[in-house]
Amino acid sequence: MNKDVKMLKKFNFDYDYENDSLFLYNSKSKSKASIEIDDFIIDFNSKKEVTGIELLSAIKFFKDLNVEGTKIDKDMLNDIKDCKIEVIPKNNFLVVKFILTFKSEKQLITPIFIPTLNKPSPALAY
Repeated sequence: MNKDVKMLKKFNFDYDYENDSLFLYNSKSKSKASIEIDDFIIDFNSKKEVTGIELLSAIKFFKDLNVEGTKIDKDMLNDIKDCKIEVIPKNNFLVVKFILTFKSEKQLITPIFIPTLNKPSPALAY
Protein backbone atom coordinates (compact mmCIF):
# COMPACT_ATOMS: atom_id res chain seq x y z
CA MET A 1 0.00 0.00 0.00
CA ASN A 2 1.24 3.51 -0.86
CA LYS A 3 2.36 5.40 2.27
CA ASP A 4 1.18 8.71 0.73
CA VAL A 5 -2.44 7.56 0.62
CA LYS A 6 -4.20 8.74 3.77
CA MET A 7 -7.14 6.82 5.12
CA LEU A 8 -10.40 8.16 6.40
CA LYS A 9 -10.50 7.87 10.17
CA LYS A 10 -13.68 7.51 12.15
CA PHE A 11 -14.17 10.41 14.55
CA ASN A 12 -16.68 10.81 17.35
CA PHE A 13 -18.89 13.87 17.34
CA ASP A 14 -20.87 16.04 19.69
CA TYR A 15 -23.22 18.82 18.65
CA ASP A 16 -24.28 21.43 21.20
CA TYR A 17 -27.67 22.50 19.81
CA GLU A 18 -28.07 25.48 22.13
CA ASN A 19 -24.65 27.00 21.40
CA ASP A 20 -24.37 25.75 17.78
CA SER A 21 -20.99 24.17 18.44
CA LEU A 22 -19.88 21.00 16.61
CA PHE A 23 -16.97 19.02 18.04
CA LEU A 24 -15.39 16.21 15.98
CA TYR A 25 -12.77 14.22 17.85
CA ASN A 26 -10.66 11.07 17.93
CA SER A 27 -11.28 9.52 21.34
CA LYS A 28 -8.12 7.37 21.02
CA SER A 29 -5.74 10.33 20.82
CA LYS A 30 -5.07 13.11 23.33
CA SER A 31 -4.75 16.74 22.35
CA LYS A 32 -1.43 18.47 23.11
CA ALA A 33 -1.92 21.76 21.23
CA SER A 34 -4.60 23.75 19.43
CA ILE A 35 -4.76 26.30 16.65
CA GLU A 36 -7.67 28.72 16.52
CA ILE A 37 -8.67 30.32 13.23
CA ASP A 38 -11.77 32.48 13.71
CA ASP A 39 -14.52 30.07 14.94
CA PHE A 40 -12.54 27.00 13.84
CA ILE A 41 -10.30 25.20 16.37
CA ILE A 42 -8.01 22.31 15.46
CA ASP A 43 -6.46 20.07 18.11
CA PHE A 44 -3.20 18.18 17.51
CA ASN A 45 -1.47 15.38 19.41
CA SER A 46 2.28 15.18 20.12
CA LYS A 47 2.86 13.65 16.65
CA LYS A 48 1.20 16.72 15.03
CA GLU A 49 -1.80 14.62 13.93
CA VAL A 50 -5.28 16.15 14.00
CA THR A 51 -7.16 14.84 17.04
CA GLY A 52 -10.13 17.17 17.04
CA ILE A 53 -11.96 19.91 15.18
CA GLU A 54 -14.39 22.31 16.80
CA LEU A 55 -16.70 24.62 14.87
CA LEU A 56 -17.95 27.26 17.30
CA SER A 57 -20.63 28.67 14.98
CA ALA A 58 -21.30 25.58 12.92
CA ILE A 59 -24.31 26.88 10.94
CA LYS A 60 -22.45 30.07 9.96
CA PHE A 61 -19.37 28.00 9.06
CA PHE A 62 -21.31 25.79 6.63
CA LYS A 63 -23.26 28.75 5.26
CA ASP A 64 -19.99 30.65 4.60
CA LEU A 65 -18.64 27.61 2.73
CA ASN A 66 -21.67 27.87 0.47
CA VAL A 67 -22.05 24.09 0.23
CA GLU A 68 -24.01 23.59 -2.96
CA GLY A 69 -27.44 22.03 -2.68
CA THR A 70 -27.23 21.41 1.05
CA LYS A 71 -29.08 23.56 3.55
CA ILE A 72 -27.50 22.93 6.93
CA ASP A 73 -29.51 23.76 10.04
CA LYS A 74 -29.34 22.88 13.73
CA ASP A 75 -31.75 19.96 13.39
CA MET A 76 -29.62 18.42 10.65
CA LEU A 77 -26.42 18.79 12.72
CA ASN A 78 -28.25 17.28 15.66
CA ASP A 79 -28.94 14.20 13.49
CA ILE A 80 -25.35 13.29 12.57
CA LYS A 81 -24.92 9.53 12.68
CA ASP A 82 -21.34 9.13 11.43
CA CYS A 83 -18.20 11.21 10.95
CA LYS A 84 -14.99 10.38 9.09
CA ILE A 85 -12.00 12.67 8.64
CA GLU A 86 -9.05 12.53 6.27
CA VAL A 87 -6.02 14.81 6.65
CA ILE A 88 -3.78 15.25 3.61
CA PRO A 89 -0.56 17.30 3.76
CA LYS A 90 -0.36 19.34 0.55
CA ASN A 91 2.44 21.89 -0.04
CA ASN A 92 2.14 24.41 2.82
CA PHE A 93 -1.39 23.32 3.76
CA LEU A 94 -3.25 20.57 5.50
CA VAL A 95 -6.33 19.56 3.57
CA VAL A 96 -8.86 18.38 6.13
CA LYS A 97 -11.76 16.57 4.51
CA PHE A 98 -14.60 15.62 6.76
CA ILE A 99 -17.55 13.50 5.77
CA LEU A 100 -20.67 13.81 7.86
CA THR A 101 -23.43 11.26 7.37
CA PHE A 102 -26.85 12.15 8.72
CA LYS A 103 -29.70 9.93 9.89
CA SER A 104 -31.52 10.89 6.67
CA GLU A 105 -28.57 9.20 4.82
CA LYS A 106 -27.54 12.54 3.30
CA GLN A 107 -23.80 13.19 3.30
CA LEU A 108 -21.84 16.39 3.60
CA ILE A 109 -18.27 16.26 2.30
CA THR A 110 -16.28 19.38 3.13
CA PRO A 111 -12.60 19.97 2.38
CA ILE A 112 -10.90 22.69 4.42
CA PHE A 113 -7.43 24.09 3.65
CA ILE A 114 -5.37 25.04 6.70
CA PRO A 115 -1.94 26.67 6.42
CA THR A 116 0.84 24.76 8.16
CA LEU A 117 3.55 26.31 10.27
CA ASN A 118 6.77 24.38 9.89
CA LYS A 119 8.91 27.09 11.46
CA PRO A 120 8.05 29.70 14.08
CA SER A 121 6.95 32.99 12.58
CA PRO A 122 9.48 35.85 12.91
CA ALA A 123 6.57 37.96 14.18
CA LEU A 124 6.29 35.67 17.21
CA ALA A 125 9.90 36.35 18.19
CA TYR A 126 9.03 39.91 19.25
